[in-house]
Order: sequence, then C-alpha cells, then structure tokens
Amino acid sequence: MPDLIDSPIGITLDEDMLGGFGGFPDKVYLIQVGEGKYAANNATLTDGQNVDGLACFPTPDDAMVYTGLLGGLNGEVVGKKFEEAREIAISKPKLSCLLLFVNGAIVDVHHVR
Repeated sequence: MPDLIDSPIGITLDEDMLGGFGGFPDKVYLIQVGEGKYAANNATLTDGQNVDGLACFPTPDDAMVYTGLLGGLNGEVVGKKFEEAREIAISKPKLSCLLLFVNGAIVDVHHVR
C-alpha cells in the first residue's frame, strides 16, 4: 500500500502520485478551454505574493471539482506530462507558475519565472 503524504494545508496526497517536481505528479491534468488555451488562476499565496498560474490537477476528478467551484467552466480535461505543462506555462507571458489544486485548494506552486 502506498504511503500518504500530508501537505502543510492538511490535504493528503498518495506518494505514488508524486514525481520529482516537489509535490507535483509526473502527470498532471489541465482544463483545455480552446486551441492552445488552458484554465489559469490568479492567487495570493500564503507569503502574500500574487501570482498568475496554470491550473494543474493530480487527477481528472480534481479538475472537475475546480470546474464546479467556478460555476461550470467549459473545457476538456487533458492529461499532460509535468514537463509539457511547464512548457505551456512558460509559453504564456502572463503566467509565472503552475498551481497544483487538490479538492479545490492550492497545495503546491512551481515557479517558471
């Protein structure tokens, strides 16, 4: 049975999901809202920093929770390797990071600039 990892905000992740990118899994799910367009989020982090980040999810179910919280965001849930998601964020000048959401809450941030 895999070990469970507790995040600082009290959300538990399955150790088998985690890759070599901090708390990000090797494969993440994004919400594609158009050709080359993906859901992103503006967030204020616990240190007060305001960031714009690509919304990433460890499972398709977490992506669906996020769409429900936004009142039914229209889009297709697509799986991407972490490196692909990182390249997407880098290609969008406004985005500074990837945000990993679990149960609608940000559990990790990966800065790209």
